[in-house]
Amino acid sequence: MWLRLFLVVFFFCSIQGSTLAEDQSKNAGRAILVLDSSGSMWGKVKGRTKVDIAQESILRLMKAWDPNIELGLIAYGHRRKDDCNDIELILPVALHRPKDVVKAIKHLNAKGLTPLSAAVKMAAQTLRYSKERATVILVSDGIETCGMDPCAVAEELERSGVSFTAHVIGFDLKKEELADLQCLAEGTGGMFIEAMDAATLTEALKTVEKTVAAAPPAIRVPPASRLVAVLTSGMEPLHNQEINWYVTAPDKDSDGTYKAIKKYRHINPRLRLETGKYRVEVKTGLVSTETIIQIDATKPIEHVVNLNAGQLALVGYYKKGGERLKKRTRWNLYATRPGTTVAKRRLIDSTNFAEPSYTLKAGTYQVELQSGLVQATMTVDLKPGEVLEKKVFLNAGQVSLQAVLKEGSPLIDTSIHWYLTKNMPNAKGEHKILDHNSSSAPTFTLGAGRHRFFVTTGSVEKVFEVKIEPDRLIKKRISLDAGKVKLIAVDKASGQSLKKVRWTVTRPEKNAKGAYDNVTYSSYSTPSFILSEGRYRVVIEFGGTQSITVINVKAGETKEIQVRVSASS
Repeated sequence: MWLRLFLVVFFFCSIQGSTLAEDQSKNAGRAILVLDSSGSMWGKVKGRTKVDIAQESILRLMKAWDPNIELGLIAYGHRRKDDCNDIELILPVALHRPKDVVKAIKHLNAKGLTPLSAAVKMAAQTLRYSKERATVILVSDGIETCGMDPCAVAEELERSGVSFTAHVIGFDLKKEELADLQCLAEGTGGMFIEAMDAATLTEALKTVEKTVAAAPPAIRVPPASRLVAVLTSGMEPLHNQEINWYVTAPDKDSDGTYKAIKKYRHINPRLRLETGKYRVEVKTGLVSTETIIQIDATKPIEHVVNLNAGQLALVGYYKKGGERLKKRTRWNLYATRPGTTVAKRRLIDSTNFAEPSYTLKAGTYQVELQSGLVQATMTVDLKPGEVLEKKVFLNAGQVSLQAVLKEGSPLIDTSIHWYLTKNMPNAKGEHKILDHNSSSAPTFTLGAGRHRFFVTTGSVEKVFEVKIEPDRLIKKRISLDAGKVKLIAVDKASGQSLKKVRWTVTRPEKNAKGAYDNVTYSSYSTPSFILSEGRYRVVIEFGGTQSITVINVKAGETKEIQVRVSASS
């Protein structure tokens, strides 16, 4: 791992003594810049490494730095590999020249891991965050790699600090890396800004610096109230799942909507609100509920929201005691009530995940598992607080099909069609087609029992039957008893192959009406035909002339046949 750069700037403003104006004139504040080194910052954004972009952005930041703000530098991962304790204070908190800070950053030799959370705590302690205001600016292209939880650290620092706020700039983050860094900002009342390139990174730094520079005098901020969600009263709070919280005014406006106050995507967010009533809406999984809470700004408490819900995990099997279904599945979840007909049930989710899990309001649900043409349904009564795993059994198996011209011949891998039909014909003697696949080696999931198929390629068609056994994959190779011929029309006089030829292949003898039954045809100059074993009559049409020849096709044989034609006749 080489260099991943995390910029963590702790802006620390304190007011001690007489008046705010006097303090600001003496000291605009103090700051610590924390750098983290690991490999992803060597990645490129628009042709430039993120290392270069970050260094350039720091240089621009330092050029505009308020000379009255004292600055310190902490680095980690720069001395040893695979060591989460490799954290060092490089520059003490003092009035440094901007070029000295930039020089120190450029001389760091990145080697190690990313103990982001431990470095944040070290910087906070260096700035005496428990006694004076501390604001953090974090610029990161990734996440903590040393096992600590940045969200938990943020809550701890905020809870024990005088006034702790984290502003976070996510630089070229992956989608799955957003949540931890967002909660670091949102959980402390800070801003979260995404930066995708040099320009947006520089602009984000400027935005946050202006916010910090305009920070009010340090005050003792009361601890925050906290929101938690439970499935039902008396249970532990939910964890390890996404929860969205929406805090609004308690009453609707004249337009029928609620005025938004705060929004959180965090398991248990902390609230700092004025004393009063608030409406809280919480959404997680397929559950949505709302409640009214009373906030006393001087007496924060934990507000517990009862979802009146349960959790349901679904697992599919081909049969009892068999293997779990890992792919080719579709789950449909319906809201229903006892005695509800299929026509009146309401679809609330459909997914291809092999083993989905749901958080649902207590109630009655129908679960439908589909794989191929097989379907199984189960009714589930979910009570508040229940955490259930339901197994659904299809009583099904699979068949994998392949076709060859003859036993021992290579597989046919082009221009082949497989059809699954009903076993019994209808009144017209036709077998209704249930499914179709045109791949060379399809796999069908079917209920236990016998199933009728037919396969076609070229003019060849073969009907066959497959017996499906639960939880078994049957591999079946179908011999078509056919051969493959490539036809070429050649001018008798010149020996040159002819273009713009039309070919018609028929049965060799006339039918009862005195005509030849057509088998297949082509307008390609040199067509290839797959034909059942036997004799065939071939009609060649070229330039207004017609020639006729007879060919023999043997099962398993692939050959090229030249038909000599008098082009001038």
